Amino acid sequence: MSDADVLELNRLAYRYAAAVDGRDVDAFLSVFAPDGRMRSYHPGSEEPFADTQGHEQLKSVPETMGKMFGITVHQMTNHLVEVTGDTATGEVLCTARHLSVDPDDDAAVVVIIRYVDEYARRDGRWCITDRQIHFLWSERHQVAETGF
Repeated sequence: MSDADVLELNRLAYRYAAAVDGRDVDAFLSVFAPDGRMRSYHPGSEEPFADTQGHEQLKSVPETMGKMFGITVHQMTNHLVEVTGDTATGEVLCTARHLSVDPDDDAAVVVIIRYVDEYARRDGRWCITDRQIHFLWSERHQVAETGF
């Protein structure tokens, strides 16, 4: 496992967050293998409530986020990876903050997430081949005025 591989995998986590928050479909798809899979789990559940696979299905994720939330901020932390040749596994924690598209909703939803990932190096570049999104808990907080 080289430092360069670890750095590139860390950057992959940040690129995912930037793509989701920016609602950038092309950037979002670029972090996944063409046959990549993403499954989402409620807290404590062993069965996913959502399962998307391949770029054709995955491309709906940024648009869906945009319909649900006006602004999101995904902060990635504690990214640990194990690299074996051209494959790797990893986990990353995320604190995701969400503001509603409804201007009358003055609350932020904060979600704590654990991503459990499988990665592969394809054409010289790391990508996600499988991502499990485990929602650990959520909180709802009133948002203060946005101006200073």
